[in-house]
Amino acid sequence: MSRIKKIAVISSGNGGQSMAAYFSYLGYKVALYAREAERVDMFPDFKFTISGVINAETEVDLVSSNMEAVIKDAELIMVTTPAQYHPIVARAMAQHLVDGQAVVLNPGRSFGTLAYSKVLSECGSKAKIMLGETDTFTFTCRCPELRKPQIYKIKDVVRLAAHDASYATELLGMMHEIFSMYSLAESILYTGFSNIGMIFHPMPILMNITRVEAKEDFKFYVQGISPLVAGILEKMDLERITVANAYGVTVPTAKRWLEECYGSRGESLYEKIQNTDAYKTVLAPIDIDTRYIFEDILTGCVPISSAGRAAGVHTEVLDTLIRWASILYGRDFRAEGRNENLIDFNSFLK
Repeated sequence: MSRIKKIAVISSGNGGQSMAAYFSYLGYKVALYAREAERVDMFPDFKFTISGVINAETEVDLVSSNMEAVIKDAELIMVTTPAQYHPIVARAMAQHLVDGQAVVLNPGRSFGTLAYSKVLSECGSKAKIMLGETDTFTFTCRCPELRKPQIYKIKDVVRLAAHDASYATELLGMMHEIFSMYSLAESILYTGFSNIGMIFHPMPILMNITRVEAKEDFKFYVQGISPLVAGILEKMDLERITVANAYGVTVPTAKRWLEECYGSRGESLYEKIQNTDAYKTVLAPIDIDTRYIFEDILTGCVPISSAGRAAGVHTEVLDTLIRWASILYGRDFRAEGRNENLIDFNSFLK
């Protein structure tokens, strides 16, 4: 017997619309949350047309900026908003959570549940919830038109970690009602250090910044990641893995991750990216103010670099990326991100 009857999806962007439509297609009652009332007004109705791996028309039950209404009676709450907005979402949600609800950050990016639970606590939430995070977003998707999500791929492997490890098996059992490819990660450190978005997203934007600024129409992964760029990404990836090892955590390389999630072929990272079918039609952002910078630096590059500092691991490429982006965008990404002032990395060192 299914435990889940209603699912709340938090965020009306690419991922949120794709996931809400997919859950509705499966037959669940679905409520979709948009932070701004103006965004809600853009939905003339709640009908969606899914294309890609699934082609179907479906309808969600609610689109609203009222967090209380969206999560009321929801057994599962999927937070799909870009990770830099997790504190805003947590504050809006804190007083409306009830015992027994599952809240999954999909994905948490690096150390998402640590940041999320801290905000819930600061807001006085007493609800006993099952808080968890995934290492990656479940789909590769886009939503070029409102209510018309395109799901290019449902990933073959997604790892899930519970903030409180005692809930891990129960949380996985709930998620298995929907996604059979979910498996348990050993801890939130594993999912935190498995953040591949921070490898694949910000550096290619910075290396193609004038193309993005000019709103050039190009394929982000296939054309935006050249052999030279891919070589830099491999150096970043080695830094990520080295920092994880300092905390006693072994995570897959970006190349291995592509094999697991997409069945990608090739020897080098460049070859594997070029041979990833789900990436072949994904277009680059047409605005330099993109989550590929703000999400992936603030909640990926900064926390991994900060964890490296705490462990005495030098992260030259990551540090350079953070400084470079801070100069280009005129803001201090390290100060704004999930740094050592927000997370006590020393407490996780063995």
